[in-house]
Amino acid sequence: MASESGSSTSDDLLPLLQRFAAGDEAAFEELMRRHGGLVRRVIAGRVRSAFDREEVEQEVWLQVYRSRGTLDLQQHATFPRWLSTVTYRKCMDLLRRRRLVEKLAFAEGVPLLAETTEPEQTAETRELLAAAEEFKRKLKPEWCAFFELHFIQGLEYKEVGSRLSIGYLRCKYMRRVLAFRAQKNRRLMDALGRYLRTQDGGRL
Repeated sequence: MASESGSSTSDDLLPLLQRFAAGDEAAFEELMRRHGGLVRRVIAGRVRSAFDREEVEQEVWLQVYRSRGTLDLQQHATFPRWLSTVTYRKCMDLLRRRRLVEKLAFAEGVPLLAETTEPEQTAETRELLAAAEEFKRKLKPEWCAFFELHFIQGLEYKEVGSRLSIGYLRCKYMRRVLAFRAQKNRRLMDALGRYLRTQDGGRL
């Protein structure tokens, strides 16, 4: 079976996989070089964002590396097909996470962060806070205050309205507009996705 470069067969794939399974870092780099095109083609057919494509590609090769001790070398000729399957599943995982983030993000009455005063904030929490602060800086004062009170602190409309001297309908309108704008903010959505995954034990 030809490799991505067209210069490799299943016969010379076996010794390469054997070296990889034995922990040879150079063999891993060679696998990525030979089959990187295959991985990128599968991803490109399913994932639009360049940022997301890069993330999926990294996850694919991380799984390949972690699987080095369990590869069935007797089935070495099927490695490209297995790699395609791994890549496809990683694409589907990312798309599922994106849908969940869009569904969970900014639900009414639910704060963006489960807790903003952790004794030791995780990297994901710090990243989300930084993304939220950047998003807020682009808002006008009233909208910035609403975002902080409703989305960050999780205060209900009644309390937010009392503090900002605005009515219920104004609160609903501002929440809808800000949620729409936030869901279009790539950095904020990516940070929220990673944060939610840690909150869900890595399953999101």
